[in-house]
Amino acid sequence: MQTYVETRIGSQNNAWIEISLGRLLANARAIRRAQGPLQGGLFAVVKANAYGHGLKEIAQALAAEAAYLGVSSIHEAVELREHGIETPIFLFGRVFSAELPAVVTEGITLCVSSLEEAEEISEISFSLGQKTPVHIKIDTGMGRMGIPARSALPVIEKISALPGLDAEGIFTHFPTAEKEDGVTESQLNDFLLLLEYLDRKGIRFRYCHASNSAASLKIKSPALNLFRPGLLLYGIYPDASARERIHVEPVLTLKSRIIHKKPLHTGDTSGYGRDFVAEKPTTLGILPIGYSQGYPFTASGRAHVLYRGKRYPVAGRVSMDYIAVDFGEDPFKAGDEVILIGKSGSEVITAEELAQWAGTISYEIVTRLPTRIPRFYQ
Repeated sequence: MQTYVETRIGSQNNAWIEISLGRLLANARAIRRAQGPLQGGLFAVVKANAYGHGLKEIAQALAAEAAYLGVSSIHEAVELREHGIETPIFLFGRVFSAELPAVVTEGITLCVSSLEEAEEISEISFSLGQKTPVHIKIDTGMGRMGIPARSALPVIEKISALPGLDAEGIFTHFPTAEKEDGVTESQLNDFLLLLEYLDRKGIRFRYCHASNSAASLKIKSPALNLFRPGLLLYGIYPDASARERIHVEPVLTLKSRIIHKKPLHTGDTSGYGRDFVAEKPTTLGILPIGYSQGYPFTASGRAHVLYRGKRYPVAGRVSMDYIAVDFGEDPFKAGDEVILIGKSGSEVITAEELAQWAGTISYEIVTRLPTRIPRFYQ
């Protein structure tokens, strides 16, 4: 694991990410407290390279806190096992027959959205002399994966009887948990009714879960014994209203380094399309980061960066490997650090704000940060 000290002393990276594991753990505990006395266990969603924060390191930090770690690919699941993480791992999505033997052997918990999937997993598990833990997904309104709630009862009865499975869990997912439209409450009611019907038939589950980041702040039910945050763990709010319910701190800081000073006279231009035209003499600082490093092109002409506690605008278009920053008459020098996401003095640029400039969502901002940008953990 690379450390913050190594970043400061030995690194000559032109763009890098610093991750605070202390903030990560503090966020996890804040979300747990927000659950109240019905908190249950933490199901930490670390899919998509832990939302761009680094799968292995984030999972290792959360392993002792979490009852489950959630990933979205076989590669991620196997990587965690190869790094010695023994916390139960849940794989969202579907695994096809060619890949099932390897996953079953690793003891990964699988998602089941149909009887057909369950039968396939059962058959291969049974042939290997194993029982694979599965969580049955119920579609209460998301409209993607999952068994429709209205027809789930007979399907779950059949799945529960399959010999190669340990049907230890059942779950659903909310598409509008951040809204106060009553839909989430209606979905939860449908899910709880299904659990009630199953209970009458003697079918019970070790784990029942439904609450993503937004739902974890407002859904309270003794029937749910896992809560499933993703974005909030990383200190990013799923919706502005969530700021009123919980305080979390961003875990990720994105930095770059000025590599060139470019003085411009009045009327001089910079960048593709000559979109930036100097209205008066100014000096640009060139940063070696662009859309190939995940900095969004659509933030061109709107984004700002932080330098010594002050905001400076991005000048013109974001290009593949560079952006220009308009420093005006303020002094700076090549080699100085600039913050693109993070805090400098009293100023903060969040992933949410960068997403707003780019016309997208914060999820996309952080998950698109490529693995080739080095990450340093402290």
